[in-house]
Amino acid sequence: MKIIGLAALALLYSLLPATEFVRFPFKSKIVFNSDFSGNHEIYLLSENRLTRLTNHPAKDEYPVANHSGDKIVFHSDRNGNCDIFILDLKTGKTSQVTADPRNECTPSWSFDDSSIFYNLETAKNSWTSLKIDLKSKKTEPLFPDSPFSSTIVPFQNRRGDDFFFTGKVFLGWVVAKYETAGRIYSRLAETGSCRPRISSDDRKIAYVSHRDDHIGDIFIMNADGSDKTNLTPGRVNFYDYYPCFSPDGLWIVFSSSPRPLGKNAYQLYTIELKTGKIRKVFSSSGNNVFPYWFH
Repeated sequence: MKIIGLAALALLYSLLPATEFVRFPFKSKIVFNSDFSGNHEIYLLSENRLTRLTNHPAKDEYPVANHSGDKIVFHSDRNGNCDIFILDLKTGKTSQVTADPRNECTPSWSFDDSSIFYNLETAKNSWTSLKIDLKSKKTEPLFPDSPFSSTIVPFQNRRGDDFFFTGKVFLGWVVAKYETAGRIYSRLAETGSCRPRISSDDRKIAYVSHRDDHIGDIFIMNADGSDKTNLTPGRVNFYDYYPCFSPDGLWIVFSSSPRPLGKNAYQLYTIELKTGKIRKVFSSSGNNVFPYWFH
């Protein structure tokens, strides 16, 4: 199939009807999940085209591409609780990575694609971040002696020396950083901030903050927490969430839902960092969330 460059996928993935709004002029790709077909599935948005990557009665959610762009990690409740799976875009095959009876969710890749980071639900509303080596299958805690009661959605920078994640604090969550050299933790943003994503040059962090409109804006800051800027200050009637940089670092994709509809009608938008211009690139009758932009 032209989207991936492998004919084998043509037999496995079906193109969606043209009834959904697709306006994505980029050569790169965005993977995300949506329930507009009646179930939570994973989709690939490429140059003005949409392809469904999964077709399973379970909920397939939170897809993240590896740095090579040939595999997608995601979580799914195919076994009655959330486990981590990998979809190989070359073969179309899905393999299971974790099998704990507790929920294992929101995965991401190590800088060299050799390991996967994810969150294990240790108790109700309590999470810890783990690392699993894909070759040895060895699992270990990701954050030693964490000062946070819970940690979620960790992403490693391209150099492999820092992690950015969301940490639970008294009465809320914060964007935090863990420096592996020295095992140093720091808070980068105020309470009410979450879901950091790193630019490809490791210099910028996109994240969500409730600071200004109290429901969610897309912010950007330097990797050390300085120079915080609200990118969506005029969207006071929208929940703006789940930012992710484009591979060249010039754009950010995010999900946005109108305030009257709550967090139930997210559509995909991009913002050009140079001009601040916001464009809708995909919308449907469903909830379109957790976009990840990759080559």
